[in-house]
Amino acid sequence: MTNKELITQIGAAAVKYYPTYKILPSMTIAQAILESNWGKSGLAKDCHNYFGMKWTSTCGTDYKEYSTQEQRTDKTWYTVKAKFRKYANVAQGIKGYYDFLNYSRYKNLKGVTDYRESCFLIKENGWATDVSYTTKLTKLIKDNDLWKYDLQAIYPKPPTGTINPDSSFLSIIWLQHNLNICLAGVKGFVSLVVDGDYGAKTRAALLLYWKQLDWKPGTGWGVGANTKNALVASTNN
Repeated sequence: MTNKELITQIGAAAVKYYPTYKILPSMTIAQAILESNWGKSGLAKDCHNYFGMKWTSTCGTDYKEYSTQEQRTDKTWYTVKAKFRKYANVAQGIKGYYDFLNYSRYKNLKGVTDYRESCFLIKENGWATDVSYTTKLTKLIKDNDLWKYDLQAIYPKPPTGTINPDSSFLSIIWLQHNLNICLAGVKGFVSLVVDGDYGAKTRAALLLYWKQLDWKPGTGWGVGANTKNALVASTNN
C-alpha cells in the first residue's frame, strides 16, 4: 500500500464513521500513519492494527505479542513486550479503533473540530507515552493536508453564518482552502497557508476575491452568505 493509498483508505473510513462517532478524521489518519509507519509495521501488516491498540482479555479479538518502545517523562526510552489486538482485515481494524475510542477516557474527543485540540487531548488521555506525540500528529496533518477530510466530514455544505477572525478554526480553514481554489492563477495572489489563522493575508485574499467580482467589501473582515455562496459556486465551476 502506498502512502497515498493509506491516506485515502483510512480517510474514507474516517469520513464515513464521523456522523456516528464524531472523531475528527484528520487525527485518525495521522494516528494511522504514525502508529503504523505508513502501514509498513509488522502490526499493521500482520494484524491489520494500524493504531497500536493493545489487547485486553475483554476486547474480543485475537492478539499477537510484539516488542514496543515506551517513553518516560524524562524523555528516555525503554522496551517492553506487549500484546496487541489482531484483526482479520483492515475494515475490522478501523472499526476496532472507533470501538476503542468509545471507552470513557476518550469521550472528550467527540465533537472536537480543531485538530490541534484533538491531537492534544488524545495524548493527554493516555493513548501514547511519546512526549512529542501531539507535535508529530499535527505535523502529519499539516504536511499532508489531512484537514481536507475534516472539511468533507463536517462541511459537505459551507459553514453557516459570518466567518471572521473569531470564528471556529475549521470554518477559517474552509475559507482559506476555498480562496486558494478560487484565486488560483489570479495576478498578485500568493496561495494562503491553510492554518486556520484569519489574519492579514487571509483578509487580503478575500479583498482580492471581492475585487474580482466588483463587490463593495466594507472592512473585509466578515464573510457573509453571498460571499460564501459565490465561493462555493466558484469551486464547482
